[in-house]
Amino acid sequence: MMSPAMTLAPGNGYTIDVRQINGLGSTWIVRTYRRRIIRKRLVSSDWFLDGEQARRFAEDIANDLRRGSGTGTLEKRGPGWTLHRSNR
Repeated sequence: MMSPAMTLAPGNGYTIDVRQINGLGSTWIVRTYRRRIIRKRLVSSDWFLDGEQARRFAEDIANDLRRGSGTGTLEKRGPGWTLHRSNR
């Protein structure tokens, strides 16, 4: 089960969700979606072990999307998820 933590809407049809998975320790997921007509498409899913790092990552993506850079870098990565360890 996932608990809501934060949702960002940087514009241009994008939504960024930051959530923590209950029962799996402190795993956080940042998912980027793009709305297409009546449905939304998952663009990116990144996993973090630290909530603050996940929030910073989501804010960086949101700032890039606000500047109009698109999700090119996120979409060019291979399939699957990227796990980002805390710097602590």
